Amino acid sequence: MQIESVETGSVLTKITVEKTTTVADLLNELKIPQGKYLAVLVDGKKADLDQEIREGQKVIVLPMIAGG
Repeated sequence: MQIESVETGSVLTKITVEKTTTVADLLNELKIPQGKYLAVLVDGKKADLDQEIREGQKVIVLPMIAGG
């Protein structure tokens, strides 16, 4: 797995997945705690922790935001 950070006001991280992995394994590799306070999108669709990620897919990890 290759990780590249790009600074643009907030930190964006581009990750190149070199072999098939799961969302949970990716979060563990990135040291992001799994919990109810984030959403993971794979190719623009909400992903479960056991969903596989293959080379070439776009993954976005978003913090959940509450508002009122």
